[in-house]
Amino acid sequence: MTTAIKRHPYRAAFVAMLVALAVACSAGGGGPNVDLKGGAEATLKSAIEADTAFAAAVQKDGLKTAFLAWFETEGSQFIDRGSMLTGAAAIAAPFDRAPPGFLLEWTPDGGHASDAGDFATTTGRYTVKMGDQQIDAGRYVTSWKKNAEGAWKVVLEATVSDPAAPPTTTPDPQGRPG
Repeated sequence: MTTAIKRHPYRAAFVAMLVALAVACSAGGGGPNVDLKGGAEATLKSAIEADTAFAAAVQKDGLKTAFLAWFETEGSQFIDRGSMLTGAAAIAAPFDRAPPGFLLEWTPDGGHASDAGDFATTTGRYTVKMGDQQIDAGRYVTSWKKNAEGAWKVVLEATVSDPAAPPTTTPDPQGRPG
């Protein structure tokens, strides 16, 4: 399994997103505290509000505290560059080693949601900075599920970095390499 993940780092993220979409699209009777009146549009709006509040909590409370609060405790997964962490504690643990000035920011810009009101996937752009220097940027996908209390919790997050910029070398007028 780990060899397949190393050779195809985005395959696990793709499979996880397909599973998330299958769950979101499946017919369900809803559960406690699920708003069946608003439909998918209201569900997505609510999930985007949760995503925005999560991003604000990172700035206010710090990375580890916010990730522990917003990720589902046991089964949540975070996929980045072919690696996968499971559970809120494992997902938040690397932030203990984050150097001063490490900053993670994101903004949701869309997504999809279930008509049942209990599952949604948000998408957007993220940036990782060290002080004023941007060290990574790309797109993210976050799958949200309402818990028994009706609060949104992250069950899956996957990030895909932007492609590296092409080299800025000047072509040789004679067509010679290098």
